[in-house]
This record gives sequence, structure tokens and C-alpha cells, in this order.
Amino acid sequence: MIDYEIYIDDLINKKDEAFTVIYENTKKGVFSMIISIVNNKAATEDLMQDTYMKMIQKIHQYKRGRNFYAWLLQIAKNTALDYYRKEKKNLVFDPQENSHLFEKPSYDKDYYAVYDYVKTLDEIEKQVVLLRVISDTKFKDIAKTLDKPIGTVLWIYNKAIKKLQKLD
Repeated sequence: MIDYEIYIDDLINKKDEAFTVIYENTKKGVFSMIISIVNNKAATEDLMQDTYMKMIQKIHQYKRGRNFYAWLLQIAKNTALDYYRKEKKNLVFDPQENSHLFEKPSYDKDYYAVYDYVKTLDEIEKQVVLLRVISDTKFKDIAKTLDKPIGTVLWIYNKAIKKLQKLD
């Protein structure tokens, strides 16, 4: 597990190397959080960019000694929820106009395969499973991010896995 604290000053000073390290070590979790909320692959990539931009803008608000990863996932969650609330009112879809949505971006196709597999789960189950499976987030960090007791997160994860096993 990476110690994000050593990169905070470099992020504040806008050093590219620090951003690259943070991004490479958190992108799976950020992706998992966002796609589990918005259910839209193209929007997820845009919202990932928004999340990292907000991280840079709000880095001064990060309280040292706290869990940086959980803080970043909270930004991702809030960004996705804001998008979802705004966009759920505009559910008009024209397949010809939006044909680019059916192209899989070069991001990382394995993420999409896992996401397609967990579509049958409810929102909280998707979040827990994707955070655990794609980004290998510890259960205690998932619990903190979702503001749930660790026992509840473990129960949700086990229940979701059993649902997925029944699909096979």
C-alpha cells in the first residue's frame, strides 16, 4: 500500500510526478466508485477527469494524517452523485447521435468486463464489490468511504458474491 502523505506537498506544488503516482495507484478505485453510481461508461471517464481536477483544486482542504484514498473516493462519489442527480432528469437517448458510447475506450477493458458482470447488483452492492475487486480496497476503507460499519460492508460483500455465484 502506498503512503500518499509523501506526495501531498508535491501535489500542492503541482508536480506532475506526484500526480502520476497518485493517479496510477487510485484510478481503479475512482473508476469503481463512479461507474457504480452513474452506470455510463463514457460519463465515467469524464467524471474521473473531473474527480482528479477537484482533487488538485481541493488538496489544501485535505487533512494530513487522514486516509487520503478515502478522501479521494469521497470526491469521486460526490462528483458522480452530482452528475447522476443532474442527468437522471435528461434520459433521452438517441442511438445514432450517441454511437460513440458503444465504442470501448482504451482506458482498461477489464474494468468494463467486471462492471458488466455486476450490473444485476443494487447500487451499494456494486460499490462494495467494485471497490474490493477492481481496486483491491480494504474493507475498512470501503466502510469509511461509504460511511457504514465494517460488519455491514462485509455482509453486503458476501451477499453480493452469493448473488453473483447464482448467476454462473
